[in-house]
This record gives sequence, structure tokens and C-alpha cells, in this order.
Amino acid sequence: MTDPTPPRDGEPTGLNPELTRSHDETYAEEQHGSTPLDTVSVKSQGPAVWPVIWAVAVVVLVAISLFLIFA
Repeated sequence: MTDPTPPRDGEPTGLNPELTRSHDETYAEEQHGSTPLDTVSVKSQGPAVWPVIWAVAVVVLVAISLFLIFA
């Protein structure tokens, strides 16, 4: 069985295509300053709509369940 090839720099991986992998060639252990992890940035997306949809669906299903139980 062969090892899978690692993703190339800049190639989107995983579930979040906005998060890309890059390697800082100038960073070394003896240097002081920010680590590569501190320089990671992700573009902000708009407001999250799915939590609102799920909340509305749960409220509607609970209301239907209560109606069917007590009516």
C-alpha cells in the first residue's frame, strides 16, 4: 500500500476550501517572533444561516409534536 501524497501548497483540502496550506520557508526554530500558526487567516463568510434554519425546524417539530400529544 502506498502513502497518499500530501496536498500541495495552496491546494484546498478538507471541508473548508477557504483554508489553504502554506509553508513559511523563512521560519526556523532559533528565530523569535510569531509562529506560522499565528499567521493563518481565513476569509470571513457571511452570517450563518443553517443554525437559524435548524432552530426554526426544531421549534416547528416540537409544536407539531405537542399538538399531536395534547390535542
